[in-house]
Amino acid sequence: MSPSSSAPVPPTPPAIQISPQLVSAAYKRALRYGAYWRLRPEERALLFLARRLKAIKSPALREAILRILEKVWPSKATMIKAYEEGLRLLAKKIQLALVIGATHIAEALKKASLDTIKILGIQYINTPLFYRG
Repeated sequence: MSPSSSAPVPPTPPAIQISPQLVSAAYKRALRYGAYWRLRPEERALLFLARRLKAIKSPALREAILRILEKVWPSKATMIKAYEEGLRLLAKKIQLALVIGATHIAEALKKASLDTIKILGIQYINTPLFYRG
């Protein structure tokens, strides 16, 4: 059975949004813990100015802010990455369930909670590269 003859593929879920509130919280945290002064000048400027935006839509800006967030607030950056990986894995599991014809399992996976998505992502991040599929 080829994947093209199966049920339609579910849309890939959008990545988590980096909000100006999150950037502002990261800025305050960086100042509080002294991490702000360990950043390069362009990273400091980006962190300072990005908190003034109404929305962050640019993928390049989003990736740059995530790299800064890794330096300033590693636990939050890890949770964001875990959520994104969990969404990607959940979409892959739903697609696989639809390919083998298990629609009831696909429907159950579509109703997965936020915690389930994060757990999937954390499990994937903690799996050694050798064992990842």
